[in-house]
Amino acid sequence: MAVSADVARLAAVAPEYVKQMSAYQRRNFLFLMLDGATFAFAISLLSEATIIPAFVQSLSNNAVLVGLVAATFAVGRYLPQLVGAHLVRGRKKRKPLLMAIVIAERVGILAIAITAQLIGLVPHGVVLVLFFIVFCGYAITTGLIGPVYGDFVAKALTKGRGWYYGFVQLIGGVLGFSAALVGEHFLRTQDFPTGIQWCFWLCFALSFVSIFFIAGLKEVDYPHVEPRPPFIETLREIPGLLSRDESYRRFLLARAFLAFSTLGIGFVVVDGIDRVLKTSDAALLAAVFILSQALLGFLLGLVGNYFGWKIVIVLGGVLIAGSMVGAVFADDLVAYIPILAALGGANAVTIIGDQNMSIELAPAAKTSLYLGTTSTLLAPFFIAGPLIAGALAVPFGYSFVFISAAVLAVVGILLALRVREPRSAAAQESAIGQPGALP
Repeated sequence: MAVSADVARLAAVAPEYVKQMSAYQRRNFLFLMLDGATFAFAISLLSEATIIPAFVQSLSNNAVLVGLVAATFAVGRYLPQLVGAHLVRGRKKRKPLLMAIVIAERVGILAIAITAQLIGLVPHGVVLVLFFIVFCGYAITTGLIGPVYGDFVAKALTKGRGWYYGFVQLIGGVLGFSAALVGEHFLRTQDFPTGIQWCFWLCFALSFVSIFFIAGLKEVDYPHVEPRPPFIETLREIPGLLSRDESYRRFLLARAFLAFSTLGIGFVVVDGIDRVLKTSDAALLAAVFILSQALLGFLLGLVGNYFGWKIVIVLGGVLIAGSMVGAVFADDLVAYIPILAALGGANAVTIIGDQNMSIELAPAAKTSLYLGTTSTLLAPFFIAGPLIAGALAVPFGYSFVFISAAVLAVVGILLALRVREPRSAAAQESAIGQPGALP
């Protein structure tokens, strides 16, 4: 099943708006693709799964601080999404808000690059404190932009949107793979911290270029704008939503275990560097992670599009469990390649699976609320997991962390299998909700 019901509903209530936006379809498609491809290349040089943990490890040699990288990114990536979804409400146009967050995001990347330049000028402890402050700020912008960017795409691309997301995953991943190889070259040929500094500055330069692609997007006023309620009113809707919808509760429970099972991801490369890998191998494995995320993300997107998103969630759990078991026994670079490939696929599930499953479970009038609720409620598990793993790694070792993660993933898989496939449910509510849903 590949019907975009939201587009049909939009055309029913705002046909002239859809007609006007269709006139900009090709232009917006081109600029969104250019932005996605350029930013994917750039951000691969700032990978929170490989490059950043290796950076923090080189500065601190502290497992807890390495775990704090993933936790910090999770705080910024997930907690502000409900705020971002709320900010979209009550706006005739999304582009001004989108541009503001995009510029703030690039300022965050610039601040990270400047912080890395302080190595050798100030104590490492000071660099680490400053780094985590600016990294947190950058991470928050990645969370705020999600629902805003997604809502713009939902209105700008009413035809072929699924293929757009698939191609962005694929093209962005291929370019990201290339960028990771560039990063590997910097880390291999330059001593620390020069190689890392080159990575960060190149990331900023390319991300700055992508601002101009966002500036080139076109949109018209949406005709049916509802007043934005106070944020507290949006929050008050969540308990009732959870109490009424059993399928959604089951989905969140399964995803909570699967989110918690990602606690070991940031330590896979760190453990490898401690045992059998070179620091420069981190960039190569980042390339594998990114390319796998692109390829498997594209394939899993097609699976979800035609067979439903429940199976995608289950497959994500299988990938996590398999990679964590593999991390226990990996003893050379070759063994780490399929592990990072599986983790790349699991990350793709988080990107495309959570939001699409939420959309299909949601009544039409509550789509944006479901999306924001999913991200917000899963955030504590993404945040606490790496911190707990870092604390456990000190007395028990990384293998204990990886085995624990595999067990959590298996529990998540079993719970996900109990979630009813939304497409097998009765006809969904047809009321039209406030625009603000991710596609």
